[in-house]
Amino acid sequence: MNASIQKRMIFMVLALLLPVLSVSCGGGGSTAGGGVGGTGVGPVTGFGSVIVNGVKYVDSGIDNTNFFDDHGRTKEDLKTGMMVAIFGPFNGANGTADNITVLRHVDGPMDDNGVDLATNRLKVMGQDIVVDTSTVFDNGVTNLADLQALQGANLHHPELEVHGSADNNGVIHATFINKWTNDNVAGRSVQVRGTVAGLDTVAKLFSIGRETVDYNILGTLPAGMVNGSFVETKGTLRPSDNVLVSTSVRLEDATGGQPSGSKAEVAGYVNRVVTPNASFEMIGPNGVQIVTWTAGTTTFTGGTGTDIVGGVKIEVEGTRKPGGALAATKIEFRRASNIMFKTRVTNPQPLFLTLFGVTVAVNTLTQYEDGSSVNLKTFGQANILAGDTLKVSAFLDNNASIVATRVERIDAIAFDQHTLQGPVGAKANPTLTILGVTVTTTAGGTTFLQADETPFPGLAPLDQQIAFFNAVTPGQTIVKARGQFSLGGVLATEVKIEPTIDN
Repeated sequence: MNASIQKRMIFMVLALLLPVLSVSCGGGGSTAGGGVGGTGVGPVTGFGSVIVNGVKYVDSGIDNTNFFDDHGRTKEDLKTGMMVAIFGPFNGANGTADNITVLRHVDGPMDDNGVDLATNRLKVMGQDIVVDTSTVFDNGVTNLADLQALQGANLHHPELEVHGSADNNGVIHATFINKWTNDNVAGRSVQVRGTVAGLDTVAKLFSIGRETVDYNILGTLPAGMVNGSFVETKGTLRPSDNVLVSTSVRLEDATGGQPSGSKAEVAGYVNRVVTPNASFEMIGPNGVQIVTWTAGTTTFTGGTGTDIVGGVKIEVEGTRKPGGALAATKIEFRRASNIMFKTRVTNPQPLFLTLFGVTVAVNTLTQYEDGSSVNLKTFGQANILAGDTLKVSAFLDNNASIVATRVERIDAIAFDQHTLQGPVGAKANPTLTILGVTVTTTAGGTTFLQADETPFPGLAPLDQQIAFFNAVTPGQTIVKARGQFSLGGVLATEVKIEPTIDN
């Protein structure tokens, strides 16, 4: 047996043993053989195989025996933004998927007053969730306002599936939100993963976020589970108090039991620095792991070693060390997407797009989706033509360059529906600049909205215009402008203050 085949067999045996090491009763689940803690953990960014963390995994060997999802999906049902763990060898930008596991962070009903438009947040089963312009919404909802409308003054609690990673404060940064139903379904199986707190082994209770978990039916917990452990628990909600009555608890191992010398690429957030300029904890969609790095050896993109602090969003490529730590060979910094373009593209190039005359860079982590009537599954940068209408989410890196996190092709929009969102550079009523583009407003012709989507106060349009400009602070305020794009600027029919989302 050659060394490469032997190594892959070791990977598979270790991966298949992982679920056996956890306590699980009832429910079915994503106890995928080797899926959790695979070599690639992060959001799906494209297809033509499955692309995760810039690696294109050939998925020809994936079928219903090695694709794991609690909701009966197949690999054809994967969508951009979904969090997955892909187990299989890779080299550079190419890999082969041996199995794929879908990693949902929370699945259950939205809380009372679940949506807060002023902060771009929602609450699902006691978990705080934040969205930005790159969050993918699915199955009949397109944004938080749609979910707020479904909520109907708490008469309804939509059942939601949320993918993403939690930051060091426990806030889940959503990459994908799917609506299952418009209202709570009694007795429906629910799930949440996260950090354990308030563990009471006498009353058999613990909490994840604000959600209380009762494990009396289960009886026992995985060996080694303590406060601070990262777990996944499933069960049903008790109608009387909305406590999660657990039928399974799994202690997650973010390393996946990978042997020393194996490769991994993981997306997530810095939890805390362990040793300055040497190591830190990284929390990803399947738990916490130690990452080590070496000055002069580890390559940094979008930042430096001094930028590694709690709450920073990163993607790490590295090699497993004895004991499970990930020795980083490359660390790429990402930021929350507060920038958005919806308009026709001009002069598309392999490494950038031009929108509203603004240059937007793309890279291996940029996510692609064809939301147009063409609906090309393998849509990517090479398929974009001048004149295509795109919706692009982006962020400003530490060099003030605009970097795309998500590119979606859409059908042509009306002449007055072109949209530009970003930080305000300057203001002089009735105009302001966003990313260097001049936006012109008119009293009576422009609607001025606050972050919660209510109009600015004022009996007359001129009063609302003045109130809006008084609320804008150049260099800080994020504004979304919608209207007609002509002569290098936007004649706005609507401007809205947007909440600033930090990593």
